[in-house]
Amino acid sequence: MRITRRKIIATSILAILILFLTASIIGWMDIIDKLRTASPALIALSILVYLISWPLRGIRYQQILAQIGAKGDLNFLVGCIAVSQSANVFLPARLGDVARPYLLKKMKNISLITGFSSLAVERIFDVIAIATVGGVAVLGLRGMLIDQWITNTLTITGLGIVAVFGLLVLFLKLRTTIGGVIDRFIREIALVSTNPRAFAIVFAGSLLVWLFDILTCFVILSAFSGTTSRSMVPIVFLAITVGNLTKIFPITPGSIGPYEFVLTGIFSLGGINSAIGFAAAVLDHIVKNSVTLVLGSAYLSRFGLSWSRLVEAAEQTERTELK
Repeated sequence: MRITRRKIIATSILAILILFLTASIIGWMDIIDKLRTASPALIALSILVYLISWPLRGIRYQQILAQIGAKGDLNFLVGCIAVSQSANVFLPARLGDVARPYLLKKMKNISLITGFSSLAVERIFDVIAIATVGGVAVLGLRGMLIDQWITNTLTITGLGIVAVFGLLVLFLKLRTTIGGVIDRFIREIALVSTNPRAFAIVFAGSLLVWLFDILTCFVILSAFSGTTSRSMVPIVFLAITVGNLTKIFPITPGSIGPYEFVLTGIFSLGGINSAIGFAAAVLDHIVKNSVTLVLGSAYLSRFGLSWSRLVEAAEQTERTELK
């Protein structure tokens, strides 16, 4: 997919428009008043909490690669993840993901197929972990208005996961009919996804990553007076679950706009003031994206690359290497 300036501008305008309309419906002054009451100390704490998730991301990805038969030191892998996630903040349709296989190939001579298959495994386990967290949240929110539609969403997600694993198992049994790049790509995914020990390790790592992601949001929401209570925990679990499910099919860079809209809606249904919910959702995304961009920029400089060069290389990788 060609990454053009026009696409980036168009999707960025859409993100701003969604944020603007959401804020206008809630009321700008109410949001500003709530932002003024937020505790700077707790916002700073949320940054530290989110930083903890990054070595966990690296360890999980290291385990995924090890199961496939590739090696990478932890610091380098954290850098690869940070760079690709940073690119996703300003590029539409998660095109930044292509940067990771490119970096693995360029810096460690790990094949592009392995780069893409390991990324696919990571995404599969992200969805499994998010769906699990969402299921726990629904159990904690029984009787609320949101039960039915979120249950339907999680059920569909669960059925999709079962279908994917069913196809992987079927592939392992019938793989003689497929050859070449596709065979290796699916086989590497199956090596991790259908191996009980590997599944347990990567799933546990994924849960830890997302628990720190949720904890970050919880700390930010707690920065606003009157929002700290035990009943708020399942609300935050559910909000982060659905907010991140919107990132599977992003219509804006980094899902900026839809993410805030979804979190605000769920916070409101959970009894949290809409202005506080929107302010917390925006701060949550700012904290996470800012940390990601700082880490990504630092590692990109360490790798001796520029953003423009990375985008160009990712485009070329996507167009020519996996046909």
